[in-house]
Amino acid sequence: MLENHLKLSRRGSEEDFLKSYREDSFIIMDGTVRRGLDGIRLCYRQLIRDLPNARFVYKSVIVEREVGFLKWSADSDTNTVSDGADSYVIRSGYIYAQTIHYTLAPKNKSADVSKQKSG
Repeated sequence: MLENHLKLSRRGSEEDFLKSYREDSFIIMDGTVRRGLDGIRLCYRQLIRDLPNARFVYKSVIVEREVGFLKWSADSDTNTVSDGADSYVIRSGYIYAQTIHYTLAPKNKSADVSKQKSG
């Protein structure tokens, strides 16, 4: 189930991302609990804002019974993440609960500007 969620998540579609959750699901992220599909949609949109056009690397995926863990990194247009960590509780074929942690490292925009000026 978790492998399928990760595959759907890479497509970059909000609707594909939401397929793994139900109305009783919740996500704990950034000091907040987001409940239901509307709350999970807000988490998805925050991830897209924080990591536009992200390319994710899944470093470790572990599933034991109904608990999953994902260690990840990402490179996006504006930020990178090297310490991404998600945990999951999977019930009846869907994600019942999830935690998401990551630290944004802004890309050096001044380097990009100087490259454009010299090129």
